Amino acid sequence: MKPLLFLLCGISSLTAQTLVEIGGKADGPVIELRYTTADNFFKTAFYPAQAKALLRPETAAKLARVQAELKSQGLGLKIWDAYRPLAVQRAMWKALPDERYVSDPAKGGRHTRGAAVDVTLVDARGEELRMPTAHDDFSEKAGARFKLLPPEIFKNREKLQQAMTKHGFVVLESEWWHFDDADWQRYEALDLPLEKVRQKHLMLDSRLVEETGNARLVLGTPEKHPANPLFQADKPWENSMNNLYPNVIWDEEAGLFKLWYKCVLADKEVIAQMDQPGTVHDVGWYLLYATSKDGIHWDKPELGIHKFAGSGANNIVARDCPNVGVFKDFRDADPQRRYKMVSDVGLGKPQVRFSADGIHWGEALAAHGFGAQNGDTHNNAFWDDRGGKYLWFTKLYLGERLVARFQSDDFIHWKNDGLVLRSSLEEGRASQTYCMPVFRYGSLYLGYVMMYHVGRGRTVDCELAWSHDGLQWQRVLPGTPFIPRGAKGSYDSECIYAMAGPPILRDGRLMIFYGGDDFPHTGWKRHCLPCLAMLRPDGFAGYAPVEPGKPSHVLTTPLRLTAEPVCITADVAPGGRLQVSAVDEQGAVLDVAEPISSSVTDAALKWNKGGLKVSEARLRIALDHALIYAVSGCELVRQEPPSPESPLKKPGREMHPTATRTISFDADAQGWKGVDKMEHRASDGAKGGYVHVSRSGRALPIAFSPLTASESPLAGDWTKIIGGQSAEITCEVRSLKAGGRVMIELFANDVAQWQFETTTAFSHAWRKASATLRYDWDDDEARAAGWKRAVNGFSWADTIQHIGKVVVVPSAAGAQESFDLDEVSVSGSAP
Repeated sequence: MKPLLFLLCGISSLTAQTLVEIGGKADGPVIELRYTTADNFFKTAFYPAQAKALLRPETAAKLARVQAELKSQGLGLKIWDAYRPLAVQRAMWKALPDERYVSDPAKGGRHTRGAAVDVTLVDARGEELRMPTAHDDFSEKAGARFKLLPPEIFKNREKLQQAMTKHGFVVLESEWWHFDDADWQRYEALDLPLEKVRQKHLMLDSRLVEETGNARLVLGTPEKHPANPLFQADKPWENSMNNLYPNVIWDEEAGLFKLWYKCVLADKEVIAQMDQPGTVHDVGWYLLYATSKDGIHWDKPELGIHKFAGSGANNIVARDCPNVGVFKDFRDADPQRRYKMVSDVGLGKPQVRFSADGIHWGEALAAHGFGAQNGDTHNNAFWDDRGGKYLWFTKLYLGERLVARFQSDDFIHWKNDGLVLRSSLEEGRASQTYCMPVFRYGSLYLGYVMMYHVGRGRTVDCELAWSHDGLQWQRVLPGTPFIPRGAKGSYDSECIYAMAGPPILRDGRLMIFYGGDDFPHTGWKRHCLPCLAMLRPDGFAGYAPVEPGKPSHVLTTPLRLTAEPVCITADVAPGGRLQVSAVDEQGAVLDVAEPISSSVTDAALKWNKGGLKVSEARLRIALDHALIYAVSGCELVRQEPPSPESPLKKPGREMHPTATRTISFDADAQGWKGVDKMEHRASDGAKGGYVHVSRSGRALPIAFSPLTASESPLAGDWTKIIGGQSAEITCEVRSLKAGGRVMIELFANDVAQWQFETTTAFSHAWRKASATLRYDWDDDEARAAGWKRAVNGFSWADTIQHIGKVVVVPSAAGAQESFDLDEVSVSGSAP
């Protein structure tokens, strides 16, 4: 069964708990909302043409189970109606005030609660099966029990009713097509206009911003709750809640906040109190569970599932599941898989578990498709309504911590999408991307990036990142924390680990839970305690004036206007104002909106001329002591982020004189290193001294240069130190074992490896191996010329400008235990 698509509904956009979209995928229900046109009983189009079929999540989950069962029989559902705004219900009641066919809006109704559907059956081709009547045929034949029907029609109606009632629906006696969720009374009627269901665009999205004047992007300001930390590690089994890895949801069905958090049992005497003591990485592991009605005051229920010190009076829901992520999955038709867990028991050993209630978990199952270096971080996964796949974000460890992504249809077999985020070249390995919980927000994917400062006190900062497709990620203001650590000695002064799952909207504020630690990221024995930060809706980042008091503006890229009103979210200080103008491609003003002088969320712009009459426009947003966060009610024309301009291709780039840099090894190894061993030989080289590189008992001995320009003449920006437009890298090699080609590799600041397999094979005699590169290549041209980027990450231009080391190594097909290396040179070439 394909997805139930989570929809962003007005201010309720984050929780995805009010309404969800159904359909939209190949094997989902067919959607044909009858009230989007005048082809209905009322001869009126009550819904906008772009209206979605929406339901309560729990109702949608039941419908998914119906669709899955029918699909196995070669059938399916067609949806004629689902959620109906209360305003539409009033209009229908005015036209037909008869409770046999239209619910009295004073009583709410089932459709207005998002807990009813009008449906029929279709075959595998999507063609409707014959039924007693058409939709909204208010005749005697429309009755759910009417018997004077041809056998085929009677059978079709019964098949539909049986499938729906089996999975928790009740048929309306007067309408064979209308089914109510048996639990419809649990929900309140809603009056969320369908035209307000809009895609939201955050201003931090570079696809949205064309130009700025005296304006810059600034991070939002999450406010830490005064109750932090929300609870202490006060149970004997809460031995070491390091990193915490909080997983939090608001469960509307239960009316509770639910928290799953990690605990390590680091002391031998505590491990010994586990039932059937077991360890992973020499320590014990528990997944603990807590609930709250307000997100502030938390209960640790005594569940009796696992024993500690002989007693089941604890909140332990699972064990032996390090680095765990948990979420509730409404799209899965199997109620036994409603809750899903991802974890690992070491690099390359991911696992999943399933649960009907998030408390009683099944056995761990191996997750297939992961590499040997994936895991050992806060694993987090969720159903991606946009791509129709499950996504799993975890670590890729290649001498540094990198973020990787996987996708799956069934939650067991996963496809590796590779590396998606890493630290910058300037940061190198001193600051690394430790983990990144990801969630959908508006038109984007957002991620909390925990930056582990290995080289600066082993602290951890929580930054913000965004992506338009979940694969290409950008950090928002790299180096600036989104949730700042507290003052020295405070509860979150050393490390912050943000929650997995989207922030939770309650009482007009976003709740972002996190783990706060007053001890650096080192060792097992430390406590990371649950904390809370509050944020205004859409307030992740926005544009504000650089110099207050001076004219400031942001100009958007072209936007496709829809029938919906254009809305904005902004903060405006007392005495300030925000003014939006719509302009055409040439900058001519089309209309001006009324100024906004107070903070607003999803506020509709009021145009002086009554409304924009064009299909596309840009918005020019003037800021006076104001900050703009988001725009909605329009669509992006530019769907791809702007490509970063290569600094090597800018017009007028200075061309430096050509030069040659050589390392001869006549005196000594000159700072070069080898794996496992490097020895200097004073004579018998191709041109004097040379080095002998060996790797005892293993293949592929490696020789590499020092990293810094002060130690190596080859390190630095080759466009300057070598000059010209291209460079030739050469070296002299020989080996006792003939065969296998020579590889030359380039590293930027010890990362971003590029490989080139030369045409030179190892021989008993000295041979020259060479590789050529052009500085103005882009990545595709470089690969076409034979260079291979071994690890996705930085561009070709990044590498050339930050050469850290040059590596010589046999190709994988040319296994060697040792080889000799002499005279490594790099020469610039004139244009």
